[in-house]
Parts: sequence; structure tokens; C-alpha cells
Amino acid sequence: MSKWIDLTLPLYEYMPVGNVWAWDVPFQTETITKDSFNGYELTMIKMFSETGTRLMIRAMQDPKAPRVHELPLETLMMRDAVVVDLPAAADYEVSGRDIINAFEGVEIRTKDAIILRTGWGDNERWVEIGDDYARTAPHYSKEAAEQLVEIMKAHDSDLVGTDIPYWGGGRKYQLPLWGSKPAWERNPFPSVEAKRFLAQYSREKAYEDFPSPNVLNSADVMYIGAMCNLGAISKSRVKLSVLPLKVQGARGATCNVVALEE
Repeated sequence: MSKWIDLTLPLYEYMPVGNVWAWDVPFQTETITKDSFNGYELTMIKMFSETGTRLMIRAMQDPKAPRVHELPLETLMMRDAVVVDLPAAADYEVSGRDIINAFEGVEIRTKDAIILRTGWGDNERWVEIGDDYARTAPHYSKEAAEQLVEIMKAHDSDLVGTDIPYWGGGRKYQLPLWGSKPAWERNPFPSVEAKRFLAQYSREKAYEDFPSPNVLNSADVMYIGAMCNLGAISKSRVKLSVLPLKVQGARGATCNVVALEE
């Protein structure tokens, strides 16, 4: 019997994914009309383009690359995908050797999408530990991303997703200088404080903080962050569908991700 599995982090106020780094705009809602008085319930939603589970693409760094609304549907819908187990605990930096070990014995077929399952996104951990879900999450080193790209290119693969909220760790600049502060000391964008921080946060600093996204973008690999509930997948192969918010011109977008077990 077929089974659909939702792999998407729920969006809610004060959620830790989208509320840690200086460029984040926390997910917020405000009632516009009420059904009890106006007859219909309408809500204003405010967030930044990559809140929660997100699809990231080469256009993040390359202005000439296709934007989200230009991605062919066949690259995102009902993709054959293989699940690769890569257990990782808090604050762990996944190495190139970890990637090699994780893929040992895994049968990858041509054009497969890859699902890297660490366990970090299971059991609603984001509710239990709040902002530390993002701040202490495991992350991928530059070498891990390079090894992953090598494996993917060998199998003509262009899509990978993980249950780690951020591919890079931001450990050199963003976390110690911004993300590690208590919430009341990191007033989110578009605050003056956030704008001042980003005004000195150069490309070089960003690539040192988040080297693995730079590797994936440069290799033209589409990648998903902050998937959840991967532990609910019981088979080694699924059909994966990614549904990004179709915003004209967006270079990355929050998305829904679902898996179909057949």
C-alpha cells in the first residue's frame, strides 16, 4: 500500500528555523478579518524567502541562473530518491569521510535524488530545544559538500535534501557574533542592528561561515534544508516531490516536501 509522508517543518511564530541568523525575518501572522464579524478569516503572513524547510539553488549566488519560478516541474516532482543514513549529533561537523562511509553499500541509480537522514529533524526536536535546534545543529563541512557533489555528479544527480536545518554552521562569525546572543539582543531584520551586522558581513565571511552551500551552488546542485520526519520513511527508496513557493524572481524559497512510499 502506498503511503504519503510529509517532510516539511511547520511554520509558526518564534520557530527556530528562520529566527537565528542576522538575515532571518521571523515567521509572523496577523489577522486581517475575522469570520465572526467579517464573514471570512484572512491573515497577513510575514517571513523571509527561506523560512522553514527551504529549496536553495544556484541563483542564490548566480544572477544569471534560473530562478525558482523558472525551474522545470520534472526536476522537482515525483523524483526517484534514495535514502542515505548519516547519523549526526549536536554540533557535529559532517566530514568528507563521513559522506564516503554513509554511501558505502547504497545503491544509487542514475538521476536519483538524495535524502541525507541524520535524525536531527525527528520527534519535533525544534519544539523541545527552541533556538538551539538551529544553533547547535550538525552541519556539513566544505569537504563533505565536495565529496557529496562528486558522488552526485557521478550519477547525474542534481537534487539533495537533509533534515539538518542549515547546511553550513556559521561557526566563525554569525554564531559567535550574532546567533549565540539571547533573542532580545539579536533584533531580527529589518532592524538597524541586523542591517549593521550584514553591512560588514562580506561574501568572504559568508563563504567561510557557510562553505558547503557555496560548494553546492557552484556545482549547480539543488539542495533542501530543514526537512523533518525522515524517520517516518521505512523504505530505502521513495518518490520525492518538492513544492517551492512560486514567487516571481525568487532565488530560493520556502517549500513543502513530501515522499511517497510505494
